[in-house]
Amino acid sequence: MVDINIRENEFRGLLDREKVLADVHRAFSPQLDLVRDLTNYGTNLIPRCFTSSDHDLKDVVLIGILLRQAVAMLDGIELLLSNGAVYAAGLQARALFEASVYIDWILQADTERKATYYYVHNVRRQRRWAERLSPGSPEAAAFAAAMPPNFASLRNPKAQEQARKTLEDVRRVLSQPTFAAANAAFDRCARKNGKGDRAWYVPLGMRSVSALVKAVGRTAEYLVFYAAWSETMHSSSYAQHVQIGKERVTFEPLRHLSQFDQLFRSVVAIALGTYRRVLEQYRSGELPVFSRKYAENWQKAFLDVPSIKYGVFTTDPI
Repeated sequence: MVDINIRENEFRGLLDREKVLADVHRAFSPQLDLVRDLTNYGTNLIPRCFTSSDHDLKDVVLIGILLRQAVAMLDGIELLLSNGAVYAAGLQARALFEASVYIDWILQADTERKATYYYVHNVRRQRRWAERLSPGSPEAAAFAAAMPPNFASLRNPKAQEQARKTLEDVRRVLSQPTFAAANAAFDRCARKNGKGDRAWYVPLGMRSVSALVKAVGRTAEYLVFYAAWSETMHSSSYAQHVQIGKERVTFEPLRHLSQFDQLFRSVVAIALGTYRRVLEQYRSGELPVFSRKYAENWQKAFLDVPSIKYGVFTTDPI
């Protein structure tokens, strides 16, 4: 007996890969090349800036974590845009914007302290996960109650041993005078009922991302772009999925290019601003070269991005 694996064919009214790929490369090849080149530039900027830094914790946070996060999200955006997945690219664009805002705010003032709180928050999160796999702890009991009875990690000796080692490392780190004040601050403002820490910036007086955005003067970007990308993140908007008429509901295709120009412009602007901010801090002598590179290599594709408008048509299901 031979098993025959019959794969599904996409319903082309919702997903026509070949058409979208042809459209995106025909309409936006210069823009895709620009995003790819910006990503490549970022991969070189990370080691150059870290080499020029003091190799302190703030430099690890700013360059090794947040700048790397920005470049990684830009790389993801390039992959998605190259395949016409503009809607899905909004998730990476949102994360790119947050990393960019974090960089701006940390560099604005009190950089060492802010970087310390960012790091301590991450260490405490590691501790929380390790406690969930440590038999006898309140966190382990709560975690076990929330998991299926046969959840393997609850009784995995290797996972429990790794959790024990993690807890030892965390205690050692958080007991150091450099991190003790931040650790205590998180204890004071922790969520009630054992629900974990608040965001890393809360003990520093900022209650939300919107507060950080306001502090660094980027409210317009937040209101126009970040809000829309957040709707994608939280599945809170119908308009990207369906058009509701008087007697008809029209489903939007999964991949379409109608908002390519808007997302592209905002993403490139965020990336350019972030790279310039990092260069100002770590390699200010490169700023004239960076400006010249923009003018000679990136400006035309950035400013001359076409816009796409689709007509409405219907496709009957098979």
